[in-house]
Amino acid sequence: MGLKPVKTSQEIEALAWEGIKRFDGKTPIYIKPMYWGEHGSPGSVVAVDAESTRFALCLFEAPLGGTGGITLTVSPFRRPSPETAMTDAKAGSLYPNSGRMILEARGRGFNNALVRDMNGNVVETASSNVFMVKDGIVYTPVANRTFLAGITRARVISLLRQEGFDVREETLSVEQFMTADEIFTTGNYSKVVSVNRLDDREFQEGPVARKALELYMDWAHGRSASEE
Repeated sequence: MGLKPVKTSQEIEALAWEGIKRFDGKTPIYIKPMYWGEHGSPGSVVAVDAESTRFALCLFEAPLGGTGGITLTVSPFRRPSPETAMTDAKAGSLYPNSGRMILEARGRGFNNALVRDMNGNVVETASSNVFMVKDGIVYTPVANRTFLAGITRARVISLLRQEGFDVREETLSVEQFMTADEIFTTGNYSKVVSVNRLDDREFQEGPVARKALELYMDWAHGRSASEE
């Protein structure tokens, strides 16, 4: 993207801890580091001048939602391919597409959208990664560079595998999600959330989603099974 990092990861972490101390220590906090270019390069207002790279770190309270689950609908909009957009970064330029997906879904009475790539394969929701369970096997769309395979996704995959679950990253279709036993989402903001409806198909919160949330929260709070 032409940006020039102006902070090391250690400096960003130190700033985050400094900011965390300003909160009450009880409410979950969302940490958002941001880079952007302030000026265009010589002769262009589009290509960024690397020397104008700026950084900000935003922390704000982000209470976790309830346990009631969310509803999804298949979005008419698609994720772009790597040749058409900065799909391998959490880039602000991708947010308008995600925003219209959510607005369109909410306009039809759903919380979020199940999103496909340009080939029609399911890749994620408009704002989080997605998993499905069928016959005890956990599936999630394989990272194909059309979506950001998040750190919470990676953590949940690792925790479930350590617990003995068979977790597979594969190319998945809408039809497979419609016939799944469970669907749940993962994200740095929402953690692990069950899906209780996909279009006209209703789901119950299942044991795998509950276990994934339990494992993640235990990991996040430094708890082990022996402390239960």
